[in-house]
Amino acid sequence: MGLRKQLGHSMLVLSALLLAGCQMLHFQPKIQSDQISKEKAASHSESVMIMTEQMDLYLSQQGRDYFLNQILEALESGSKSNWKGKDPSTYAWWKIHVQPVEYKSKSISKYTEEEVRGYQNLEFLGVSYRSKTVLNLRSEPGKHADKLGELQKGEVFNALAKVVGKPWLLVEQKGVIRGYVHRDYVRSNVVQRDILSTQPNPLLSVNYHTQANSEIDLPLKGFFGNYTCRFLNYELTKEGEQSSGAIKACRKDRKLWFIADPISSQDIHRTY
Repeated sequence: MGLRKQLGHSMLVLSALLLAGCQMLHFQPKIQSDQISKEKAASHSESVMIMTEQMDLYLSQQGRDYFLNQILEALESGSKSNWKGKDPSTYAWWKIHVQPVEYKSKSISKYTEEEVRGYQNLEFLGVSYRSKTVLNLRSEPGKHADKLGELQKGEVFNALAKVVGKPWLLVEQKGVIRGYVHRDYVRSNVVQRDILSTQPNPLLSVNYHTQANSEIDLPLKGFFGNYTCRFLNYELTKEGEQSSGAIKACRKDRKLWFIADPISSQDIHRTY
Protein backbone atom coordinates (compact mmCIF):
# COMPACT_ATOMS: atom_id res chain seq x y z
CA MET A 1 0.00 0.00 0.00
CA GLY A 2 2.90 2.35 0.80
CA LEU A 3 4.31 2.00 -2.71
CA ARG A 4 0.87 2.55 -4.25
CA LYS A 5 0.40 5.76 -2.24
CA GLN A 6 3.85 6.95 -3.25
CA LEU A 7 3.11 6.13 -6.86
CA GLY A 8 -0.18 7.99 -6.65
CA HIS A 9 1.60 11.09 -5.37
CA SER A 10 4.28 10.71 -8.04
CA MET A 11 1.69 10.39 -10.77
CA LEU A 12 0.02 13.63 -9.63
CA VAL A 13 3.34 15.45 -9.75
CA LEU A 14 4.17 14.05 -13.17
CA SER A 15 0.69 14.81 -14.49
CA ALA A 16 1.18 18.43 -13.51
CA LEU A 17 4.45 18.47 -15.43
CA LEU A 18 2.85 16.95 -18.48
CA LEU A 19 -0.05 19.39 -18.46
CA ALA A 20 2.48 22.20 -18.19
CA GLY A 21 4.06 20.95 -21.39
CA CYS A 22 7.03 19.15 -19.90
CA GLN A 23 6.76 15.64 -21.26
CA MET A 24 9.52 13.29 -22.28
CA LEU A 25 9.75 10.33 -19.94
CA HIS A 26 6.45 8.70 -19.08
CA PHE A 27 4.87 6.37 -16.58
CA GLN A 28 2.45 4.69 -18.95
CA PRO A 29 3.72 1.73 -21.00
CA LYS A 30 2.47 3.31 -24.22
CA ILE A 31 2.09 6.86 -25.44
CA GLN A 32 0.57 8.40 -28.53
CA SER A 33 2.98 10.19 -30.86
CA ASP A 34 0.52 13.05 -31.46
CA GLN A 35 0.50 13.69 -27.71
CA ILE A 36 4.25 14.29 -27.86
CA SER A 37 3.92 16.70 -30.77
CA LYS A 38 1.34 18.82 -28.92
CA GLU A 39 3.35 19.12 -25.73
CA LYS A 40 6.64 20.80 -25.09
CA ALA A 41 9.34 18.23 -24.43
CA ALA A 42 11.09 18.13 -21.07
CA SER A 43 14.24 20.11 -20.46
CA HIS A 44 17.39 18.34 -19.32
CA SER A 45 16.75 19.22 -15.66
CA GLU A 46 13.13 18.08 -15.83
CA SER A 47 14.16 14.79 -17.44
CA VAL A 48 16.71 14.22 -14.68
CA MET A 49 14.09 15.02 -12.01
CA ILE A 50 11.56 12.57 -13.44
CA MET A 51 14.09 9.77 -13.82
CA THR A 52 15.37 10.40 -10.28
CA GLU A 53 11.85 10.19 -8.85
CA GLN A 54 11.27 6.90 -10.64
CA MET A 55 14.43 5.45 -9.09
CA ASP A 56 13.50 6.77 -5.65
CA LEU A 57 10.25 4.78 -5.80
CA TYR A 58 11.75 1.52 -7.00
CA LEU A 59 15.43 1.27 -6.13
CA SER A 60 17.73 1.29 -3.12
CA GLN A 61 20.97 3.28 -3.35
CA GLN A 62 22.80 0.09 -4.31
CA GLY A 63 20.18 -0.73 -6.92
CA ARG A 64 20.33 2.81 -8.27
CA ASP A 65 24.11 2.53 -8.68
CA TYR A 66 23.72 -0.81 -10.49
CA PHE A 67 20.98 0.57 -12.73
CA LEU A 68 22.86 3.72 -13.74
CA ASN A 69 26.07 1.77 -14.29
CA GLN A 70 24.23 -0.67 -16.53
CA ILE A 71 22.83 2.24 -18.55
CA LEU A 72 26.42 3.34 -19.20
CA GLU A 73 27.40 -0.22 -20.14
CA ALA A 74 24.46 -0.41 -22.53
CA LEU A 75 25.34 2.92 -24.17
CA GLU A 76 28.99 1.88 -24.56
CA SER A 77 28.14 -1.58 -25.87
CA GLY A 78 28.57 -2.61 -29.47
CA SER A 79 26.07 -5.21 -30.64
CA LYS A 80 24.19 -6.03 -27.42
CA SER A 81 20.88 -4.15 -27.24
CA ASN A 82 18.92 -5.68 -24.31
CA TRP A 83 19.96 -5.55 -20.67
CA LYS A 84 18.28 -6.41 -17.38
CA GLY A 85 19.01 -6.41 -13.68
CA LYS A 86 17.56 -6.69 -10.19
CA ASP A 87 17.85 -4.61 -7.04
CA PRO A 88 19.12 -6.97 -4.28
CA SER A 89 17.38 -4.91 -1.58
CA THR A 90 13.98 -3.90 -3.01
CA TYR A 91 13.73 -6.81 -5.49
CA ALA A 92 12.69 -4.40 -8.24
CA TRP A 93 13.53 -5.50 -11.78
CA TRP A 94 14.61 -3.37 -14.68
CA LYS A 95 14.97 -3.79 -18.41
CA ILE A 96 17.04 -1.56 -20.68
CA HIS A 97 16.94 -1.46 -24.48
CA VAL A 98 19.31 0.61 -26.62
CA GLN A 99 19.01 1.47 -30.29
CA PRO A 100 22.02 1.32 -32.65
CA VAL A 101 24.61 4.10 -32.50
CA GLU A 102 23.86 7.17 -34.57
CA TYR A 103 26.52 9.57 -35.81
CA LYS A 104 25.45 13.19 -36.05
CA SER A 105 27.39 16.00 -37.72
CA LYS A 106 27.63 19.67 -36.85
CA SER A 107 29.49 22.75 -38.04
CA ILE A 108 30.48 25.42 -35.51
CA SER A 109 32.31 28.75 -35.52
CA LYS A 110 34.65 29.75 -32.69
CA TYR A 111 37.03 32.61 -31.97
CA THR A 112 40.41 31.15 -32.92
CA GLU A 113 44.06 32.18 -32.75
CA GLU A 114 45.22 33.42 -36.16
CA GLU A 115 47.69 30.60 -36.81
CA VAL A 116 45.36 27.75 -35.84
CA ARG A 117 43.97 25.92 -38.84
CA GLY A 118 40.33 24.93 -38.86
CA TYR A 119 39.86 21.18 -39.06
CA GLN A 120 37.00 19.30 -40.66
CA ASN A 121 37.36 15.80 -39.20
CA LEU A 122 36.63 16.08 -35.50
CA GLU A 123 34.64 14.32 -32.81
CA PHE A 124 33.17 16.83 -30.37
CA LEU A 125 33.88 16.30 -26.67
CA GLY A 126 33.45 19.33 -24.40
CA VAL A 127 35.38 17.83 -21.46
CA SER A 128 37.75 19.50 -18.98
CA TYR A 129 41.37 18.26 -19.25
CA ARG A 130 44.68 19.26 -17.69
CA SER A 131 48.26 19.00 -18.91
CA LYS A 132 50.53 16.39 -17.30
CA THR A 133 53.66 18.35 -18.29
CA VAL A 134 54.74 21.49 -20.12
CA LEU A 135 53.08 20.91 -23.47
CA ASN A 136 53.37 22.54 -26.89
CA LEU A 137 50.32 23.98 -28.60
CA ARG A 138 50.40 23.28 -32.34
CA SER A 139 48.77 25.03 -35.29
CA GLU A 140 47.38 21.73 -36.58
CA PRO A 141 47.37 18.09 -35.42
CA GLY A 142 50.96 16.93 -35.93
CA LYS A 143 54.27 17.08 -34.07
CA HIS A 144 55.90 18.99 -36.93
CA ALA A 145 53.21 21.68 -37.07
CA ASP A 146 54.08 25.22 -36.00
CA LYS A 147 54.42 25.77 -32.26
CA LEU A 148 52.06 28.50 -31.07
CA GLY A 149 52.66 28.46 -27.34
CA GLU A 150 52.64 26.19 -24.31
CA LEU A 151 50.38 24.76 -21.66
CA GLN A 152 52.01 24.64 -18.25
CA LYS A 153 51.98 21.50 -16.12
CA GLY A 154 48.58 21.22 -14.46
CA GLU A 155 47.01 23.88 -16.68
CA VAL A 156 43.32 23.24 -17.32
CA PHE A 157 41.58 23.57 -20.68
CA ASN A 158 38.39 22.53 -22.42
CA ALA A 159 38.99 19.68 -24.87
CA LEU A 160 36.52 20.93 -27.43
CA ALA A 161 37.08 17.97 -29.75
CA LYS A 162 39.43 15.17 -30.66
CA VAL A 163 40.84 14.63 -34.14
CA VAL A 164 39.39 11.49 -35.69
CA GLY A 165 42.07 8.85 -36.23
CA LYS A 166 44.83 10.91 -34.57
CA PRO A 167 45.89 11.37 -30.91
CA TRP A 168 45.28 15.13 -30.86
CA LEU A 169 42.84 17.35 -28.96
CA LEU A 170 41.54 20.81 -29.87
CA VAL A 171 42.23 23.20 -26.97
CA GLU A 172 39.82 25.95 -25.91
CA GLN A 173 40.43 28.43 -23.10
CA LYS A 174 38.20 31.38 -22.19
CA GLY A 175 36.15 30.94 -25.34
CA VAL A 176 39.15 30.96 -27.69
CA ILE A 177 40.64 28.06 -29.68
CA ARG A 178 44.37 28.08 -28.88
CA GLY A 179 45.67 25.08 -30.82
CA TYR A 180 46.11 21.32 -30.75
CA VAL A 181 47.87 19.18 -28.11
CA HIS A 182 48.91 15.53 -28.09
CA ARG A 183 46.52 13.39 -26.07
CA ASP A 184 49.27 11.29 -24.46
CA TYR A 185 50.35 14.24 -22.31
CA VAL A 186 46.99 15.26 -20.85
CA ARG A 187 44.38 13.66 -18.62
CA SER A 188 40.69 14.22 -18.08
CA ASN A 189 39.61 16.21 -15.03
CA VAL A 190 36.31 14.35 -14.98
CA VAL A 191 35.91 11.36 -12.70
CA GLN A 192 33.38 8.75 -13.74
CA ARG A 193 29.87 10.22 -13.71
CA ASP A 194 26.49 8.68 -14.29
CA ILE A 195 24.20 10.03 -16.99
CA LEU A 196 22.18 12.10 -14.51
CA SER A 197 25.29 13.93 -13.25
CA THR A 198 26.69 14.85 -16.67
CA GLN A 199 25.73 18.21 -18.12
CA PRO A 200 24.89 18.47 -21.84
CA ASN A 201 27.51 19.74 -24.28
CA PRO A 202 26.26 23.25 -25.19
CA LEU A 203 27.91 22.98 -28.62
CA LEU A 204 25.41 20.29 -29.60
CA SER A 205 22.32 22.29 -28.73
CA VAL A 206 20.11 23.15 -31.68
CA ASN A 207 20.14 26.75 -30.41
CA TYR A 208 23.93 27.03 -30.11
CA HIS A 209 25.70 29.99 -31.66
CA THR A 210 28.89 31.88 -30.84
CA GLN A 211 28.01 35.18 -29.22
CA ALA A 212 29.79 38.27 -30.50
CA ASN A 213 32.47 39.54 -28.11
CA SER A 214 33.99 42.94 -28.83
CA GLU A 215 36.82 42.21 -26.37
CA ILE A 216 38.14 39.34 -28.51
CA ASP A 217 40.06 40.63 -31.53
CA LEU A 218 40.37 37.28 -33.29
CA PRO A 219 38.72 35.71 -36.34
CA LEU A 220 35.83 33.28 -36.20
CA LYS A 221 36.89 30.02 -37.81
CA GLY A 222 34.79 27.05 -38.78
CA PHE A 223 35.16 23.51 -37.44
CA PHE A 224 33.20 20.51 -38.61
CA GLY A 225 32.77 17.37 -36.57
CA ASN A 226 30.66 14.45 -35.47
CA TYR A 227 29.17 13.22 -32.23
CA THR A 228 27.55 9.98 -31.13
CA CYS A 229 24.00 9.48 -29.84
CA ARG A 230 21.79 6.53 -28.92
CA PHE A 231 18.13 6.19 -28.02
CA LEU A 232 17.44 4.19 -24.86
CA ASN A 233 14.28 3.09 -23.11
CA TYR A 234 13.84 1.32 -19.79
CA GLU A 235 11.26 -0.25 -17.50
CA LEU A 236 11.24 -0.57 -13.71
CA THR A 237 8.96 -3.18 -12.10
CA LYS A 238 8.14 -3.81 -8.43
CA GLU A 239 5.18 -5.46 -6.68
CA GLY A 240 3.12 -5.44 -9.85
CA GLU A 241 3.70 -1.74 -10.50
CA GLN A 242 5.64 -0.56 -13.54
CA SER A 243 7.32 2.69 -14.56
CA SER A 244 9.05 3.36 -17.87
CA GLY A 245 10.86 6.07 -19.75
CA ALA A 246 12.85 6.95 -22.85
CA ILE A 247 15.89 9.16 -23.32
CA LYS A 248 18.18 10.29 -26.07
CA ALA A 249 21.78 10.09 -24.84
CA CYS A 250 24.85 11.62 -26.48
CA ARG A 251 28.51 10.93 -25.76
CA LYS A 252 31.11 13.35 -24.45
CA ASP A 253 33.92 10.88 -23.89
CA ARG A 254 34.44 7.25 -22.97
CA LYS A 255 31.85 6.30 -20.30
CA LEU A 256 30.62 9.88 -20.21
CA TRP A 257 27.13 10.37 -21.65
CA PHE A 258 24.46 13.00 -21.09
CA ILE A 259 20.72 13.26 -21.65
CA ALA A 260 20.44 15.21 -24.88
CA ASP A 261 17.73 17.17 -26.65
CA PRO A 262 14.24 15.91 -25.78
CA ILE A 263 12.68 13.12 -27.79
CA SER A 264 10.44 14.26 -30.64
CA SER A 265 7.27 12.70 -32.03
CA GLN A 266 9.33 11.10 -34.81
CA ASP A 267 11.73 9.51 -32.33
CA ILE A 268 9.01 7.87 -30.23
CA HIS A 269 8.35 5.28 -32.95
CA ARG A 270 11.95 4.13 -32.74
CA THR A 271 12.07 3.61 -28.99
CA TYR A 272 8.76 1.87 -28.27
